[in-house]
Amino acid sequence: MTAIAFPEVGGRGTGRAGPPAARDLPALRAAAPLRRVTNTCYLLAVIAINFTLFRPSPVDVLFVLALAMSLLSGQTITRNVFIFVSLILTWILSLYLSSLSLVANPEVAYYLVKISFAVSIGLCSALVAAHWTRDDLRRALKTFVLATVAAALIGSAGFLFGIDDLIWDGRAKAFLDDPNMFGAFLLLGLISCMYLLSEGGRRRVYGPALACIGMGLLLSFSRAAIMSGLVWGGVYFAYLNRRNLGRAGGYAAIATIVLALAVLVLSLTVDGLAEKLADRSTVAKDYDLGEGGRYNRYVLAIPFILDNPLGLGLLELERYFEEPIHNIWVSSFLNYGWLAGFAFTLLLIFTVAICASNLRRSRDPIFMAVTLAWIAVISCAFLHEAERWRHLWLITGLVWGVSVRRIAARPARGV
Repeated sequence: MTAIAFPEVGGRGTGRAGPPAARDLPALRAAAPLRRVTNTCYLLAVIAINFTLFRPSPVDVLFVLALAMSLLSGQTITRNVFIFVSLILTWILSLYLSSLSLVANPEVAYYLVKISFAVSIGLCSALVAAHWTRDDLRRALKTFVLATVAAALIGSAGFLFGIDDLIWDGRAKAFLDDPNMFGAFLLLGLISCMYLLSEGGRRRVYGPALACIGMGLLLSFSRAAIMSGLVWGGVYFAYLNRRNLGRAGGYAAIATIVLALAVLVLSLTVDGLAEKLADRSTVAKDYDLGEGGRYNRYVLAIPFILDNPLGLGLLELERYFEEPIHNIWVSSFLNYGWLAGFAFTLLLIFTVAICASNLRRSRDPIFMAVTLAWIAVISCAFLHEAERWRHLWLITGLVWGVSVRRIAARPARGV
């Protein structure tokens, strides 16, 4: 059974919610056990993002189960969730309209299924998070830490021991598809770790976890992910220490020196690390520049977008360029059509508005953590093929799903 409740976007007020009406309590009590199972399935799926060696992978199965169970547990549909689902379905519809004529190509059919599964994670995330309390959201952030630490350890081991299945082009990727996806995934754990430490989390746990994630991020050699981590991690660090920036600056300087020394030691002891660092320490590589380079392709794509309102379709860009467009927003217009492009544009605008509204209404640092986690990942998505990034859709759906009223409210007795 589905209920319509709690309008959110653009709403005013304190963000506080009163207890449920007496007539709603029996239904809430009946749905509570199934929702707990749904939450557990969802969090297990987050951890399973690390394992994608075959299709359908465990993460896809778990997220589909969580989505199905959420719909059977008295699902609440907020206005945010309704708008999010509408925009996502519009984007998916445009994707299929642009590519259905190409499904005779097995690779196109494979990518259609792969992207569909990834996007469905966003729908699952929004629906599951619509029922969350603050404790549920904290538990999710702890799970992000666990999942990303596992990924960082696997990727780092792959790099250090030269395990081919765990690296790509000499860069750590763990069991994910490529180092850029791997690096962007670690950003969720980076921000979550910083939040949990700021809220009094166990330093003996989250301190080493943060160092482990930082090492994995470095060994991904993903320029976008590393820069995003430095910028948005730095912004979050300044926000958390805004009342004592001088002392925080001292800690940051010490951390920078320690990190530099650690990198120096590793460069001298790990074969190939110094060369890889030198190779990746550039703003632009050869494939970024020139007539057909990554950055110029954004300009060259404009005539294709204007001439193809329905989009080129999946993989059709290979007929004109040697590499994909590497920008999820431009790709939406170019490959999937104007409808997908405008849907994704609205998705970006509304997500920013929701983040700002949540921060303004709640004044809760947990919303700053969620906001910066989304910004860190979406920053990477503007430089890569991110349509198939499960964690991108996961954190986007979470932003749309969580309710300020539920996060701020105390649970009703007996629920």
